[in-house]
Amino acid sequence: TLARLTAALGVGLALVSAPLAAEELKLAHFMSPRHVMHTDMMAPWAEEIARATGNRITVKIFPGSQLGGKPPTQYKLAVDGIADVSFGLQGYTSSAFPRTTLTELPYFGETGVVATERMWSIFQKYLSEEYKDVRVLAVWSNDEPVIMTKSRAVRRLADLKGMKVRTPSAVQSKVLQALGAVPIDMPVTEMYNALDRGVVDALWVPPSVILDFKLMEVAKFYTVELPQSRSPFFLVMNRKKYESLAPDLRKALDDTTGKTLSLKATAAYDRRGEEALKAVRGRSGTEIVKLDPTEQQRWRAALAPMVEVSIADAEKAGINARDMLRAAGYLK
Repeated sequence: TLARLTAALGVGLALVSAPLAAEELKLAHFMSPRHVMHTDMMAPWAEEIARATGNRITVKIFPGSQLGGKPPTQYKLAVDGIADVSFGLQGYTSSAFPRTTLTELPYFGETGVVATERMWSIFQKYLSEEYKDVRVLAVWSNDEPVIMTKSRAVRRLADLKGMKVRTPSAVQSKVLQALGAVPIDMPVTEMYNALDRGVVDALWVPPSVILDFKLMEVAKFYTVELPQSRSPFFLVMNRKKYESLAPDLRKALDDTTGKTLSLKATAAYDRRGEEALKAVRGRSGTEIVKLDPTEQQRWRAALAPMVEVSIADAEKAGINARDMLRAAGYLK
């Protein structure tokens, strides 16, 4: 009897002292480890979730497409479980996110924070069905675009006519067409060579990318205060992996992600954009061109029909776009 009691006590003590299972999450993205989303959003979040769980969740980040795929296929990495977590742009596969990419319409948010807040205000009711295959950790918007050129500045709407301009998505392609330009779809990783070699005449892109992709080496003119057509982004997790975690670990993930993490990402883009424009202003041989109020009104007027057509097309495709955009505060 004493032997059995001793054995039982030993088993009990072993169970009490046994370490809880740890999980390592593989996070994939296609940028450099020096990119602002890596340094100012993903890496700090990895540290936060490790602290919150006593290292029961650790995040290993794989930059530069180390887990495979190209920028447009990052979402699928998480869906298929090749990565546990992945980062990317909905606009790279616009057809898969027809609701989310409506947030790229001009003036959806006068700041990245406003655009991100609006996205979260409609996420559960209107956007979540586009993400059924994953667990959404964050969705957010970036800093407002600038036009970067190598040979000649864009000072007025007429200057854009016929110019080949890089665009990240279908909606922003429509924006450029409405402004008289010829949109060229292209991921951010290809922009440097495209502008340098004349494949495109200009880049339509937020200033936060200037430093991360060394665009100051090829761009000479920067037109600012443009129509605010911002790109949405995602950080998503393989759904099965999320659901396999212990309840307390899922709660830790929930507590450190969502709208809170999304706003941190937006703030990081804003800081990087301001830093980049400051660096441009101090660089010899470059010029920042600011659209005057009259010219801004001309651009806004040129875009008004495009906004109406985009909403009408979404309605025809079965998306209750007007209700969604009213709920977000974009339409009256």
